[in-house]
Amino acid sequence: MLHNTGKSLINYDLIGAPDAPVVCMTHSLTSDFGMWAEQVPELLEAGFQVLRIDTRGHGGSTATKGDYTIEELAGDVLSVLDALGFQSGVHMIGLSMGGMMGQVIAADHPGRIASLMACCTAAKFMGDTELMLGRIKAVQESGSLESIVEANMERRYGPGYRERRPLRWQALRNTFLGTSLDGFFGCMHACLTHNVEPRLHKLDIPTLVLAGSEDPTTPPDDNKLIASKIPGARYVEIAGGYHFPNVEFDAEFNRIMINWLNEVRG
Repeated sequence: MLHNTGKSLINYDLIGAPDAPVVCMTHSLTSDFGMWAEQVPELLEAGFQVLRIDTRGHGGSTATKGDYTIEELAGDVLSVLDALGFQSGVHMIGLSMGGMMGQVIAADHPGRIASLMACCTAAKFMGDTELMLGRIKAVQESGSLESIVEANMERRYGPGYRERRPLRWQALRNTFLGTSLDGFFGCMHACLTHNVEPRLHKLDIPTLVLAGSEDPTTPPDDNKLIASKIPGARYVEIAGGYHFPNVEFDAEFNRIMINWLNEVRG
């Protein structure tokens, strides 16, 4: 389904019983809402509606030219929630860039979400700026994401995942390559300029921060910083997890997720 924000057409998928609590899921850079495929059956079985949203320029959502901010991307999510009549009570789960958006919504729009699960993410960009700028340059020069896809896949999944799940690995790689260049450049700027840390103390909702112990993109310390700044937040770590533990360690991720949601669903 598509929602017109006035700037972009935002693609989303909403499934589950209409009277069930809503879980809104936001994805990483160069992904789409398909990255949550391993979570959807568990959420439906546990009695939740599942709302998955493609970020601007990703998946089925159209791009705009120019630089984006995480606040702007968070605004797209809120626009979808408004269109669906979800003014409050939504439980949000976001990973990487999606987790940045979740933090911004929770900090800047009190009352809009009931809980936050921020996964493999950061309160501000603390990564390798030179590496990221190098990726941007490589894509600009080649005109294709093909120039950076292999290195990114290696940072998202641990050794051996490709051999264990070759079809899923290939599908995720194809999704990476399907990201529009305008969406890639715009969202890269959003991630590089992201800084919600000074506002995290304002969060007054239950928050769970989850990290992968081996994640080279948003390592445990980045996630621990988030938990330390949010009153009452919890931190949990998946041993052996890289940047997408929801895909590679789906059974453990799902156990943590469902236990968390059952606790905060009210």
